[in-house]
Amino acid sequence: MALHLTDAEYVDEDFSEVDLTGQELTGITFTGCDFAEAALVDVRTRRVTFTGCRFRGAELYDSAHRSSAFVSCTFERAALHGASFEGCRLTGSTFTECRTRPLTLRDCDLTLVSLAGANLAGVDLSGLRLREANLVRADLTGCDLRGADLTGARAERLKLTGADLRGARMDAALWVGAILAGARIDVEQAVLFAAAHGLLIGGDGDDGGTAEQAGRAGREG
Repeated sequence: MALHLTDAEYVDEDFSEVDLTGQELTGITFTGCDFAEAALVDVRTRRVTFTGCRFRGAELYDSAHRSSAFVSCTFERAALHGASFEGCRLTGSTFTECRTRPLTLRDCDLTLVSLAGANLAGVDLSGLRLREANLVRADLTGCDLRGADLTGARAERLKLTGADLRGARMDAALWVGAILAGARIDVEQAVLFAAAHGLLIGGDGDDGGTAEQAGRAGREG
């Protein structure tokens, strides 16, 4: 069912199976709305806010979103391949069994997002805010994560094989729980990795000290 939106705000509306293909949406607010099985292909949003909305089975491929927000939304088996998000907030949203490649994410806030089990291999995630994100079993193989903030992220069995982590911020739990074979890191991160694994840095005859202390001394020196 094709639909043209004329209001500035929609609350608890049922947009399931609607067709918004190719439409441009600007400055609209959606709260608690259901977009199950909706066709949002090639949709363009700017300064649009979705709060607590549901996108089960929705088709968002090739859509483009600028300065929009998807706050505490649920994406289940949604098609997001070819979509782009620039300057967007996806805070607290959950992505389950979604098609997510290729995907463009630039200057986005993904704080508290759940991407458990998601396949984002090869996606550019540099500079993104992923604080306290659920990345359990996610596949970030070969991703560019330079300068990303992964502080507090859940990272059990997170695949970071071949990823570029230089300048990224993360906790000890990630250094221990993630799969890091072939990942590229900087010197300070190497010290943090050693500290997370209880290693000591020091030569023969040196009383050494923990890797964390060594890293701190290096930064202060």
